[in-house]
Amino acid sequence: MRKIVLILLCFILIMPNSIAYANLYFLKNSEEDNIKNIIESFYNTQYDAYLQMEHKDITPYLDMTKIQNQNKVIALKNLTARRKYIYQKGYCYIEKRRFPLEFNYKAIDINGNQASVILEIKLDGQNAYPPFICGGENIFKLIKMENSWKITEHDYEDLSFYEISKEKLIREFQPKELAEMIDQEFSPDSKKVYKNFNDVELKSNVSILSLPAVNHYYSTSRAVEYANKYVYNRNTKFYDATAGGGDCTNFASQVLWYGFGANDTTNDILNKVMMVPGSYEEGWYAGPGGGSRNWENVEAFWSYMTSYKSIDTPGPRVVVVDSINSLDNGGIMQIDYYNDGRFDHTAILVDKITRKFAQHTENCYRYYSDYEGNKRFFNPYYFREIE
Repeated sequence: MRKIVLILLCFILIMPNSIAYANLYFLKNSEEDNIKNIIESFYNTQYDAYLQMEHKDITPYLDMTKIQNQNKVIALKNLTARRKYIYQKGYCYIEKRRFPLEFNYKAIDINGNQASVILEIKLDGQNAYPPFICGGENIFKLIKMENSWKITEHDYEDLSFYEISKEKLIREFQPKELAEMIDQEFSPDSKKVYKNFNDVELKSNVSILSLPAVNHYYSTSRAVEYANKYVYNRNTKFYDATAGGGDCTNFASQVLWYGFGANDTTNDILNKVMMVPGSYEEGWYAGPGGGSRNWENVEAFWSYMTSYKSIDTPGPRVVVVDSINSLDNGGIMQIDYYNDGRFDHTAILVDKITRKFAQHTENCYRYYSDYEGNKRFFNPYYFREIE
């Protein structure tokens, strides 16, 4: 009898604590579910807007006192309007398929009315996703306002190329202004067309004063093969330029290097096959320890590739083209996201039919219709090797 009484006393003492712990457990799980629902609804609403080419309200998921969140709304409006106009005019391919997203929550930390979330998003590696969806790690901060969680901050790799800024409000383009910009974008401009070599280089009997040389013609199929192989997982035989401001042009140079006929081997890299040795400012080369300015810097790369080269100058020869319509597979596009005259990004065309590009930083595919800003293009032609 005494033993039964002791058991009952223990049960009475433990029961309230167990109930309290259970309540805390279920409360925590409920709050985590609410946070997950906010984040996933935020993505799904944007994706619906993207596919339907109509702006949808994402403000219920955002703390709109934050400039970054105001920029999220403006960026989505600009993107949906851009896609709709391009589609109506029939300028280029517009993606209408929804590709799968896998949400992996690595951490959800709740402290009172504030929360931080580390979310890893897994994408289908063969497809191009909208620019507001960044594969890999996304870091969210949230606050509970009037019994509802709101996103206050969102960090991800491609933020500066879509939302542009956390501190400065971006422009919302008016329909007429946007239409004029897009019309101009798709109108060929013959003034932009030029090549950085003389046709005498292409003849078998070049000038007697020139040095013995051979031209290695660019293979678009090899270039696309390399870009597709390393678009998500970089080639570790080369250095990673991400920490130095972005790996986009380093990746583009690698694509050209392979397209000109180099082998993807340590031997060819160390021996600078299909590269141009020289100083950091003048050469075009890279390896496991770093690369030249012309290899990795957006503006320097363009200047080096497109500047005139004499018949006795080794290196790449390219043709600058009038618009996206003249760009071939393996061709290069550069984008000035801020429309300030300084170009910020380099990407490689891998599918001329759908206008799909491969890029690094963020390592992904993007459709041409989703790139905003001023653009310029060139098609690589051949690499002149002085023997």
